[in-house]
Amino acid sequence: MIIRYFTVKEANAILPQIKVLVEEIIEKREEIYSLVSKYEELKELSEKSDLEELEYIYAKSKIQILDDEIKELVDTIQNFGVMVKGVDPVLIDFPAKNGEEEILLCWKEDEDEIMYWHGLYEGFRGRKPISMLKPDKRSPFNFGL
Repeated sequence: MIIRYFTVKEANAILPQIKVLVEEIIEKREEIYSLVSKYEELKELSEKSDLEELEYIYAKSKIQILDDEIKELVDTIQNFGVMVKGVDPVLIDFPAKNGEEEILLCWKEDEDEIMYWHGLYEGFRGRKPISMLKPDKRSPFNFGL
């Protein structure tokens, strides 16, 4: 598999397209939470009316449909060459290089742009500000490759 490495500029350039898909994930995620709540309420009823039984079946099937739709959206996002690391919150890593070191530019659903990065094995807790990246030797104004 060929890995595409992003500069901060390149990652920020495709972020608007990714954000559109992320908004869909967030909407579907919120709908799932609402349905799970309803599903749990109905599940606890020992005797359900016919209508409640239908609502229970509907909630259960709708949760599965929404989950499948979220998985499709994740696949679409990953087709950009990025990695989706979570959906609650949505976390996306962009493969990049800091000098010769492979790193991940990190974006979280509530951030406006790429502001952090971390090493391959550090994860979200190891996030550091973009300002800590080494400048690209080819251009003193280009950080992160």
